[in-house]
Amino acid sequence: MRLSFLHLAFASFLLFSCQKEVDFANNGNGGNGGNSGTVLTKIVSKSGTDSSSLLFGFNSSQQLMTLDAISTSGGTTSITNERVERNSQGVIQKLIIKNGQYRQAGLDSVETLIGYSSGRYVSKVTVIDLGGSLFRDSIALIYDGNGKVVTEETFDDLGSGNYDTTRKTNYTYSGNNISSIKIYNYDASSSSYTLQETFTYDEYDDKISPMTIGNEAFVFDSPELYSANNPTKSSVSVSGSTQTYTTTYAYNSANRPGAATSIILPPDTTITATYYYK
Repeated sequence: MRLSFLHLAFASFLLFSCQKEVDFANNGNGGNGGNSGTVLTKIVSKSGTDSSSLLFGFNSSQQLMTLDAISTSGGTTSITNERVERNSQGVIQKLIIKNGQYRQAGLDSVETLIGYSSGRYVSKVTVIDLGGSLFRDSIALIYDGNGKVVTEETFDDLGSGNYDTTRKTNYTYSGNNISSIKIYNYDASSSSYTLQETFTYDEYDDKISPMTIGNEAFVFDSPELYSANNPTKSSVSVSGSTQTYTTTYAYNSANRPGAATSIILPPDTTITATYYYK
């Protein structure tokens, strides 16, 4: 399963630090986050000489259309651009991603076709052509009776022409917030799944998250965009090792996060963030 760059960018708040250490900075804007609006346009981050920015682009209906990440670490800058195409009803039909890793492989971009049926996003299929060899990644979204995504099942075709089961991700909820994410790898030799990572969200605040887009979060491969509120206590466990996150927010006049501070244990690291709105 392709891991969204958002998993990297929001790690300090959203438990994806096992993939990349992420940093957030308060750029002197206090609790206002640049202004007091409600539409999130940017998150700026910095830690030492490393820095990153996330830029959110919306259409006139306030639907998320683009998501750009720019980060500089160790003197190296990387850029990822994520864009969706919607039909006249606003339904996402295609997800298009550009980044340096794809360009190194000779690809301008990678496109994912989105399946939609009976008012729900049901599948995502990515096909990559590398010199005539086709690699396909297919993800099925499974819902519960309340319309929440509870499982993503991933199947890969590594050029053989046949799909093999490779992974699944299970989600649990507390109200309108995700309470846990469990990622399993599939072992074909034993026909069983092995738990690889567990992300647990123990506590949220009672303010509206500026990043919530509901079930479209799973189209963007970014479940951190689902929850209605902002996580304050959380943890991630990988291979018997656990990190805990405690986050406090300063809110703007619209009750959206303007700045935030996270304490990560271990190590004892303090990270800050600034949000910008219009």
